Amino acid sequence: MIGQLRAVVERCNLTLGMVSGLGILVMGLILTYEVVCRYLFSAPTIWAQETSIYLYMWTMLAAASYTLQTRKHVHVDLVVDRLPVRPRLMLEAATSAVGAVFCGVVAVQAYEMIAATVRFDKVSATPLRVPLWIPQSALLMGFVLLTLQFAFLVLDRTVALKAGGGERGARA
Repeated sequence: MIGQLRAVVERCNLTLGMVSGLGILVMGLILTYEVVCRYLFSAPTIWAQETSIYLYMWTMLAAASYTLQTRKHVHVDLVVDRLPVRPRLMLEAATSAVGAVFCGVVAVQAYEMIAATVRFDKVSATPLRVPLWIPQSALLMGFVLLTLQFAFLVLDRTVALKAGGGERGARA
């Protein structure tokens, strides 16, 4: 069961990581288009800034779990990498547990925010009138995946500790 959930989360992470890369490319193209329209033709768009902000939200939040999965997340390793294996695994398990709890709380809050947004039919206060649950969903999806990824790290480090504290049981 956990193995299947992990496989699904890892596939989601990889897919969202790739989609995020494309989103950053599209955002760059949109902003380039806006600069050309604004400064060369004196005709700014009404949609480029808002669209870019939403793309930025989605790309950063969607790729966060992939970044954690591939161990590219911000990680203070000055002290941690110098620890013996067992204390390092214990510290990583503890910090990942704190990360999972924090991300879980944010995910619950994001769900409640989206529920209120849908209930009150909130839209952006711009000419695009984007339903706000769309950009807000990035927060929920990103933090649910981060919660699960942190939980997998806790599980991996715990298994490694029970296996004798060696690297065999810990996934990268």
